[in-house]
Amino acid sequence: MKILLVNPPFVEAYGQYKAAAKVGAQPQMPLGLCYIGAVLENKGHQMQIIDADVEGMSIEDILTYIKTYRPDVFGVTGTTPIYASARKLLSEAKQANPQMVTIMGGFHLTALPAQTMNECSGADYGIIGEGEETIAELMDAIEQKKPVENIAGIAYRRKDRQAVINPVRPPIDGLESIPFPARHLLKMDKYIWSVPGKGMVPVTSIITQRGCPFGCIFCGVNTMFPGKTRYRQLDSILNEIEQVLTKTPATHFMVCDDTLTLNKPKVLQMCDEVKKRHLKFTFEGYTHASTVTKDILARLQEIGLVRLSFGVETGNQKILKAINKGVTLEQIRQAYQWCYELGMETRCSLMIGHPFETKETIQETIELAKSLKCYQAYINITTPYPGSKLYHMAKEGFGGLRLLTDDWIQYRRYGNAVMEMNDLSVQDLIEYQRIAYKKFYMRPHIIWYNVKRAGFKAAMVNSLAFVKSVLMRQKS
Repeated sequence: MKILLVNPPFVEAYGQYKAAAKVGAQPQMPLGLCYIGAVLENKGHQMQIIDADVEGMSIEDILTYIKTYRPDVFGVTGTTPIYASARKLLSEAKQANPQMVTIMGGFHLTALPAQTMNECSGADYGIIGEGEETIAELMDAIEQKKPVENIAGIAYRRKDRQAVINPVRPPIDGLESIPFPARHLLKMDKYIWSVPGKGMVPVTSIITQRGCPFGCIFCGVNTMFPGKTRYRQLDSILNEIEQVLTKTPATHFMVCDDTLTLNKPKVLQMCDEVKKRHLKFTFEGYTHASTVTKDILARLQEIGLVRLSFGVETGNQKILKAINKGVTLEQIRQAYQWCYELGMETRCSLMIGHPFETKETIQETIELAKSLKCYQAYINITTPYPGSKLYHMAKEGFGGLRLLTDDWIQYRRYGNAVMEMNDLSVQDLIEYQRIAYKKFYMRPHIIWYNVKRAGFKAAMVNSLAFVKSVLMRQKS
């Protein structure tokens, strides 16, 4: 069968910050779709993937392409911020070609399968949770015109178009059973990223594990990957790295694990094996401040780690406990100090609008960010995405929260808020986000650092985007 998979446009989810997002957000490849593509190619299907933002395609462009390509199966992934785009794509594509099989997958549908299927009438099927085994079984059934009632992990429609939700599928036992992502289905030359010490280089994404043991209330990873954290075997990881280095232009990896340094013995073994194989590459990733030591950081740096991002979230210890972050302010400060001493670039991810948040605690967060040995920050407005504990807590009013809407198009972390809390209104949160960005980035040493690291031309482009996104007040 001819199968087309689409990662819908995402940049619009940044709202007034989209100018900055276009130049400052890494073009992360849709790794999930590449895994699905690899599974289906291995079963003999003709595959194509469109990554809309990277290819510069709008929803209208994708719909026009579908009319020309005429796939047998059209699948779309969707997180909550791009759910509206995914829904529109499926609806209009189905109207144009009613015989085409349409499928939705991703975090939003996994969190709310029944509601999503009821809202998204253009989807014939839904893939709930990780989809590699599920999609293979579903495509076999569709191709052979077999019933789907007993396929675990799907939503489907009866003849009257009413949705049925099947039992969930257990997590895949042994991630090595999944083929390497089909990166060749993407326009790999378009994935370019600024890397410390290297300039603009080709980049790709990779995972070494699925799941996370931390129970942060704002995160939905345990809805998509429930149960214990599953680790890939070391040989599999290194073989994939070698394949990327020999068959693609990419020399830099974004490790998309939720916590890169979670399993210290595995990390140290990987460092040894990379050296034994004489693999030369750079990489970056995300981790938790409680899981690092200076020795681990130094060992990772030796094999190519050039940048590390920590989820800082807040500068208030009471709120850290309330959001179940599992870290102390002292651990956060120490992690950044170690990275600074090693000369490693760092980023921090912050949120404003937590349970128990007040104007005073936001100021504490801004001051903490300014005090860290860190030159780049992502400052989000806390958003209670479906699949997270926070979504239910917001409905219950935990910590002074007031959930204002279930209009998913409003669920974006930049320039908008769907909750109020305590003495903070929606407009307060939007304005504090702008203020926080100004106070963090408008410091002379931060300006100079980012000019120096990016080069004059890139710095001018980035500065213009920053002015449009942060300094110019947007009309409501």
